[in-house]
Amino acid sequence: MSGQLTVSLSALTANYKLLCKYASGAVAAVVKADGYGLGAAQVAAHLRQSGCEAFFVATCVEGVLLRQTISQADIYVLEGVTPASATALREANLTPVLNTPQQLSLWSSSGCAAAVHVDSGMQRLGLPYADASQILKDCGIPLSLFVSHFARADEQGHGSLAVQLERTLPVYQAVRGQHPNLRLSLCNSAALLQGLGPEDLGRAGIGLYGGNPFAGATNPMHTVLTMTAQVLQIRDIESGVPLGYGGTFVTQAPTRVAVLGVGYADGLPRLLSNRGAVYIGGQRRPILGRVGMDLTAVDVSGLDVAEGDEAEMIGAAINVDEVAGWAETIAYEIFTGVSRRMPKRYVE
Repeated sequence: MSGQLTVSLSALTANYKLLCKYASGAVAAVVKADGYGLGAAQVAAHLRQSGCEAFFVATCVEGVLLRQTISQADIYVLEGVTPASATALREANLTPVLNTPQQLSLWSSSGCAAAVHVDSGMQRLGLPYADASQILKDCGIPLSLFVSHFARADEQGHGSLAVQLERTLPVYQAVRGQHPNLRLSLCNSAALLQGLGPEDLGRAGIGLYGGNPFAGATNPMHTVLTMTAQVLQIRDIESGVPLGYGGTFVTQAPTRVAVLGVGYADGLPRLLSNRGAVYIGGQRRPILGRVGMDLTAVDVSGLDVAEGDEAEMIGAAINVDEVAGWAETIAYEIFTGVSRRMPKRYVE
C-alpha cells in the first residue's frame, strides 16, 4: 500500500569488491530468483559496469530474460538442460551446468560449450564425484567450467570443507587433462571470504546482497536492501483493548499505535506478529498483534511520530538476518519473498 524498497547500488558494488578482494580468481554474480528479489536486470547491469563478467541463474527462463539485458557476459544455467530448454539455451547463448549423464547426452549434439557440476558432498544436483571422471571421459562436449559446491561453508572451519576439497580437486585435474581450458568454480560468498579454493571463478550470492554469509558471526557486508513503510494512521488506545485479528495483543496501559502500510503480501513475514520490531522515530519499536496482509501495527508511545512518517522494516537498523531469525527462516527467504507489488528505487 505505502511500502517501498530501496536498493543501494553503491553498497552492492562495495560488497562485490569485498568478495573479489578475498577471491583467488574472478567472481561471478548469482542473480537467480530475480536477483534475490532485488531485480536481476538492474543488479546484473550495474555489476556488469563494475567489472563482473559472469552470472549464474537457476533456470533457462531466467537466463533468457537476463540475456535481454546482458549481451556480453557468460550466463550459466544451474538446472542444466532439458528437452524443452535445449533450443532456447543455444539461441540465447546460455551455458548449461550439466548435472546428469542424461543431460550430457542431450547436450552432446549441440556443438556448444557447457559447464559440468560434480557433487562432492551436497547430495543435490551433480555427477557423483566417485564416478565423474569416468562419466566425463570422452564426453564429446567442450567443457568450460567445472562446478562443485560447499555444503557448510557458512560454518567457518567445518571439517566437511577439507573433505569436499579432497574429493573435488583430483576429479577436476583428471577432467582438465582432456579439457585444458577448463576452469574451476567452488566458492559461494562464505567460502570466498575465507579464501577457500583454489579456483578460477567464485559465485557470489547472499553476501552480494548484504546478507550475512556466516552462521553466528559478525556480518562484514554492506546493507543493500531497505524496506520502508508509511504511517497511515495514529491511534491512541486505552488499556485492556485487544488489537487486530484474533486480539493476540492486549494493551497493558494506554498505548499510542502507528498503523503502517506494509504486510505479509509485501514480503513482511507473518511470523513477526508480536515478536518483530521496526525502526521508527529514531528508535526500535515492537510490532503489536498480527501482521496483516497490508497493515502492521507498532507501539509508538512517547515518540513524535505523525501520519505520513516512514518506518524501516528491513535495513541498516533492522537487518535482514534479524528479521529472518524472528521469522524462523534465513535471509535468502526474506529477500526472495519480497512482493513484486512493492515499488523499487535504485540509488547510488
